[in-house]
Amino acid sequence: MTATGRRFPHVRAGDGPTYSLIGELITFKVTGAETGDTFSVAELTSPPGGGPPLHTHPAAEMFMVLEGAFEFSGQDQGELYAIRATPGDIVYIPGGAPHTYKTVSPTPGKALAVLAPGGEMERFFAEAGNLLTDQSVQAVPPQPPSEVELARLMASAGRHGIVFLLPQDTEPRGADAPAK
Repeated sequence: MTATGRRFPHVRAGDGPTYSLIGELITFKVTGAETGDTFSVAELTSPPGGGPPLHTHPAAEMFMVLEGAFEFSGQDQGELYAIRATPGDIVYIPGGAPHTYKTVSPTPGKALAVLAPGGEMERFFAEAGNLLTDQSVQAVPPQPPSEVELARLMASAGRHGIVFLLPQDTEPRGADAPAK
């Protein structure tokens, strides 16, 4: 049967496999298995102060902020910069670009993320995170991972092309600072 001749997926609000990873919740709405790994769609819920360290990975990402406020940081010729994004804003991060984000609102931030290609990042979250069976779980304030969690996270990241970068001595230039 061709792709155009089969039922298309429908994921209801609040449904989809959800992973908890260092205080954040990632719920997959469309999986790479459904798209031939061309892309995945996930809903991210991040507590105030939440977000990953500066990192790179092969997949491109697009974030559409739904609730709260995020500060997305990147590097331009080795110098950090930051962009503040609020509901309705979209931030596109090309594959391989050093980046991070932080929830800067006093309430949890929520964003819709599109990952392209999708499968590898899904496999990372499935391996490094904890699959939740209770969909009522909320994002929690970020806590430093235990040594066991950190070792699992780093090993999983390496297997899936994710590289965490060392902290930079410079601070971001500020929200919406122009690139050089």
